[in-house]
Amino acid sequence: MATPRSSSATSWHPTEYLRILYKRRWVAIPGFLVVFLTGAISSLRTTPLYEATTQIQIEQDARRATSIDSVLADRSSWYDDSFYPTQYRILQSRDLALRAVAELGRQNIVERTPPARLSLNPTQLVWMAVAGIKDLMAKPAVPAAAADADLPEGVPAGALAKAARLQGELTVVPVRTSSLVELQLRSPDAEFAARAVNIIADEYIKRSLEMRVDASKEASDWLSKTLGEQRKKCEASDLALQAFKEQNHVVSVDDKQNITNQKLTALNQQLIDARIARYDKEANYNQLLDLRAKGLPLDSFPAVMSADFVQKLKTELLSEEAKQDDLRKQGFGENYAPLKALTAQVADTKQRLNAEIDKVVESVRTEFEAAKEKEDAMSRALEAQKGESIGLDRKAMEYAALQREADGNRQLYETLLQRTKETGVSNEFRGTNIQVVDKAVIPTGPVLPNTPRDLVIAGAGGLALGLFLAFGFEYFDSRIKSPEEIKTHLGLPFLGMIPTVAGADAHPEAPMLVENAPPAFGEAIRAIRTSVLFSSTDEGARAVLVTSTGPHEGKTVVSSSLAITLAQAGLRTLVVDADLRRPRLHEAMSVPQEPGLSNVLVGELGAPEAVRQTSVEHLSVLAAGHIPPNPAELLGSPKYIALFEDLKRRFDWIVIDAPPVMPVTDAAIISRLASGVLFVIGAEMTPRQSALTAIEHLQSANAKFVGAVLNRVNVHRHAYYYSPYYRKDYAKYYQRSAKGA
Repeated sequence: MATPRSSSATSWHPTEYLRILYKRRWVAIPGFLVVFLTGAISSLRTTPLYEATTQIQIEQDARRATSIDSVLADRSSWYDDSFYPTQYRILQSRDLALRAVAELGRQNIVERTPPARLSLNPTQLVWMAVAGIKDLMAKPAVPAAAADADLPEGVPAGALAKAARLQGELTVVPVRTSSLVELQLRSPDAEFAARAVNIIADEYIKRSLEMRVDASKEASDWLSKTLGEQRKKCEASDLALQAFKEQNHVVSVDDKQNITNQKLTALNQQLIDARIARYDKEANYNQLLDLRAKGLPLDSFPAVMSADFVQKLKTELLSEEAKQDDLRKQGFGENYAPLKALTAQVADTKQRLNAEIDKVVESVRTEFEAAKEKEDAMSRALEAQKGESIGLDRKAMEYAALQREADGNRQLYETLLQRTKETGVSNEFRGTNIQVVDKAVIPTGPVLPNTPRDLVIAGAGGLALGLFLAFGFEYFDSRIKSPEEIKTHLGLPFLGMIPTVAGADAHPEAPMLVENAPPAFGEAIRAIRTSVLFSSTDEGARAVLVTSTGPHEGKTVVSSSLAITLAQAGLRTLVVDADLRRPRLHEAMSVPQEPGLSNVLVGELGAPEAVRQTSVEHLSVLAAGHIPPNPAELLGSPKYIALFEDLKRRFDWIVIDAPPVMPVTDAAIISRLASGVLFVIGAEMTPRQSALTAIEHLQSANAKFVGAVLNRVNVHRHAYYYSPYYRKDYAKYYQRSAKGA
């Protein structure tokens, strides 16, 4: 027995795509035809359009003819990446289109529109209706007369509409890596397209020249006005500079300032020298004062030692003192006349020496005070010179400011004068940077419609829509349609595919294995019988329960037909109608409904009295009997179990026609007593999720599955789709076999 699974992967062959397309052909083909025919009709009824092309060259150097850019900005910064995009927008501007319309009117050039290629058809009527609705919903348009009221003189009435049409028909195509531009104009009138695009190019050149001339004139006027104002400023600044010179008696501020700076530098250096000398004198004087304050001899001071008379006195004093010491060493007393005279002489020499040292100290003090006075004098002179320098700098600044203003005004005046002369010359220049390289010629053939291309595009679009519809419907259609889906999504073994039979709709529940049964149907049921026989390994009687997800999937046909094939195989077979709510087996087997299963379960009679023999040998039937109010309780009662065991002893095979799983629980209740469950699925009737839910209900009751059967398959309508399982050749083969037999 098989254990179902929720999903499993299977190999996918490219032919599956073809089967899907074949099956969904009645959706894909209309979608393809709608798109293809719409595109084809649209292409065939489109008015032919002719395209004329004029090639022009646009150089950036054109603006150099106008000198205003030289006045306002540097030429190198005038041009940037926005130049060519700006020219392209000018070519498609309304102003240029209006100029072209005016010129076309002056030359009496009129666009001639040929009649439509096709007369009105249903498609055109639909488009006209849609356009009418749009017009009603759109805002009211401004009347042409009112719109044209503000147009320049010479522009004809209705020019705005004509200009808008020219703008829409004109295409600007830049030629990559060059300064060439192609102007392409499409029109149903080939001659008009060529002449109109040439006029647009000419008007663009004229407009460029006018703009350049206007710019030159504006520059010239502005320069003339500015030049007069600048001349007055230049004269005023020169007069102010001259008045400053006369007022301050200045010939050259720079020379006078140089002399003052030199004096200031010299005084500064003299002050530094005087300050250094004062430092030296002050240090000597302070040293003498310090030695005297400490009571130390001053004869060792450099200034004292450098005095010749002081050194002479010191030498005399040393000689006299030496003689005095000799006399004392000889033993003479102080009263010795020579010694006494020598002592008086020594005292006199010391007195004279001290007087001379005092003179030296006084001279050092005098030198210090003189150095200090000189330093003060130099400092006062330096400050006076600084004041003079500052005053001179202030005058120099005023002079420099006046000089700069005068020089700037004079330079700007000379520049403006030069630019004025250049602008005067450029006003006489009438050259242009725009040239027509190739004028448009009258096109010989239309560019639209391109019927072969349109048909290819329409075919591709229709094919894409058809594929989308086919695979979209297939993807969103969750109904089980093929044996692969049974194996993949339900995980049940596929036992067979039962084709639908013509005329079966009149008696949908009748068995097909009676007289005049179609060979294909009979062979399908026999294949299912073989699978059921080989799937059961139970000893003794075997029971198979036939059920489905919902009603009308053909479980009664399958159960009755399977019972007939089992009986034809020589097996004692009983087919039981366990659908006590809506029994149909008695109609299929042509037996009375009562007495039957319900009568046996309530004890009205025994099983032998309720079981009836059919016209098919070895086949018996137990009808449903009277419809009870409590079918589920009867089927779940011990009497049903006892009855089922009794029937298993009397028959080789028992086929139970059970109710559908989803509406009621009867099938789940009695499935546990069966050897296996044969699950019937109506082709293109049962959603996958519903079938999975039904299988889960049976699994919860511990049911064992034999497999699944795909019933009511329309193999003739979807012959290619089901070709791996059924071919017309098989039916012909069986028909020839039946005739031969």
